Amino acid sequence: MTKQTLLIIAIVYGNAIFARQPAGLIVKTNVLNLVAKRPTLSVEKTFANLYGLEAAYTFGEIKNFGYRDYYHYNGFLLRAKKYLRPIKNKEANAFYGAYFGNLNKTVVSHGTVDNTGFFSWGHDRDFKANSLRYGGTFGVSFIPGKHFLLEGLTGLGYGDYYHIQNNLENKLPGGYFDFQLWLSIGYSF
Repeated sequence: MTKQTLLIIAIVYGNAIFARQPAGLIVKTNVLNLVAKRPTLSVEKTFANLYGLEAAYTFGEIKNFGYRDYYHYNGFLLRAKKYLRPIKNKEANAFYGAYFGNLNKTVVSHGTVDNTGFFSWGHDRDFKANSLRYGGTFGVSFIPGKHFLLEGLTGLGYGDYYHIQNNLENKLPGGYFDFQLWLSIGYSF
């Protein structure tokens, strides 16, 4: 980790710890991750009804319906949030923030050839790699009653690969565009 990243995490975490009024604890899961056959677990601690610090573990596996493509991933994510207004029940609570985490990937994909055999698209890839990812996030959470929670968010960022094990001769990129789309349900304590 770079010194700047550690400094940002320390500042956000320090501000959250010394906020005046603790608001609550939220446990949630990203239902969109069920496409990858696995649940996502997130725990968020809110502070002063304006700040949130969320830790998430995500993992999954996607196979391309009968083809030879395969994608397996797992990783941790730390997300710091700033709510635009104090969090209230029965209101949409918009937020923005930053995230930092790791992602371990196994990717196997083969270029697709059309029925004529002349045209192909996609890249042949077969690799395992670890990565550090970071970026920004924005979203909306909604607590319709006392405890139930709905949340939608998106994140945009970049991931840097390291410890790459390439099983093919082709050159792999040094990083990737990190896009996140979460639709979570949860329980607020």
